[in-house]
Amino acid sequence: MNKDFWKLMLGKIQKDAEDMTQLEKVSLFLRDLIIITVLFFLIIRPLIIAGYEVPTPSMEPTIMTGTKLIGLPILYGGYIPFTDIKMPAILKIKRQSIVIFKFPLNEREYYVKRVIGLPGDIVEIRGKNVFVNGQLLDEPYTQYISDPLYESNPDFVRPNFGPITVPKNHYFVMGDNRDNSYDSREWGFVPKKNIFAAPLLIYWSYDRDAKKIRTSELFKIIIK
Repeated sequence: MNKDFWKLMLGKIQKDAEDMTQLEKVSLFLRDLIIITVLFFLIIRPLIIAGYEVPTPSMEPTIMTGTKLIGLPILYGGYIPFTDIKMPAILKIKRQSIVIFKFPLNEREYYVKRVIGLPGDIVEIRGKNVFVNGQLLDEPYTQYISDPLYESNPDFVRPNFGPITVPKNHYFVMGDNRDNSYDSREWGFVPKKNIFAAPLLIYWSYDRDAKKIRTSELFKIIIK
């Protein structure tokens, strides 16, 4: 390989395709492929756009079990690869937004939940009703799968929670499937630094029980 070959690889000289040898064409293709791969894994995927899976029913009916979605780390500040350093966020985290975050008790796991309480908010739950700073929160997205149990057993009462104040730089999150969600009611608050992405849209949803694709869920926009 002569000096002109390496200059071509480094972009210091240009050649028309018809003037290139087969080796030069293949080498340029491999060079471009490597650059694209590096950009994808080091910049695009961790910092701009990436795929995530929701394996549990905690966010039903908004996000069904077995859903794969596209998320946007760029909105809440993705992590620089191989570090715990976050990029600056573009959007502020708002109440009732759905977020993707590192689970505080095991940061190798990613969770998807809905933000209910912002820093400084007072959160209280009475039965099915959620109050934030004393105001009833309108929640048309929730699901309560244990209703038949409570209706058939008058002695059963839904547990209350709080009131509790959300600490500075932390958030109180819950799943939309309130009777089947492992969330802030159980394990506490999410540090702001753990929230790194917003779900954009669903690109795959498979019902394992019915063994069929949920076509009505495909390309459903989640972010509002």
